[in-house]
Amino acid sequence: MTSTAIAFFDFDGTLLRSDSGVLCAVPSIRKGLVGPALGAELVGTYLLSKAGLKTRADAMRVGFRCYAGRTLTELRQIMRDLFDNYLRRAISPAARGRVEHHLKKGDRVAILTASAPFFAEPIAEELGISELVGTSVVFESSGRCTGLVDGAILDGEAKLAAGRTLAEKYGVGMERATFYTDHIADLPLLEAVGTPVAVGPHKPLERVARARGWRILRHDP
Repeated sequence: MTSTAIAFFDFDGTLLRSDSGVLCAVPSIRKGLVGPALGAELVGTYLLSKAGLKTRADAMRVGFRCYAGRTLTELRQIMRDLFDNYLRRAISPAARGRVEHHLKKGDRVAILTASAPFFAEPIAEELGISELVGTSVVFESSGRCTGLVDGAILDGEAKLAAGRTLAEKYGVGMERATFYTDHIADLPLLEAVGTPVAVGPHKPLERVARARGWRILRHDP
């Protein structure tokens, strides 16, 4: 089925004002969903990545290990509870408005996230977004998650490839695509779409957006 346009939305820092892992880390540790040692490693790796001493992928791989030993049903229920209690109130008003705008126009709308798909499913449901592509994680034959990534983290070139695949699926040229994100890691897809939008951007992306005349959207318009 063809559509006239498509809009891609990043998840962390775009649809949400902040990073979902940061918002969920302390509650998850307090609830015993993440053990103290892994929780400390998760927070430490995240802080090191912010300081440039670890990569964003390093921090994400530690985060994925938090899923180990649980079934997909269990993980979905945990994420539903975290969304209801911590993430729903962190949804960006500006990003919500843009999702509504595209849906009303009849555009295809999709979330492309480096997080695991089940992490973003509740916000997709909340916003009425039917397409969601995220980083795949490995499940054993028993149905329990290993905490390991299956393939590449959906970042950079991998997110570009996912965007192109969806656009082709719906018969939309990339010149008719819009991409909303907060992070410079998503530059390949930003450069490939007809309408790149920086949402509450980190400083490196904001500098690029200003230099290229891209739209900058603040979370609280």
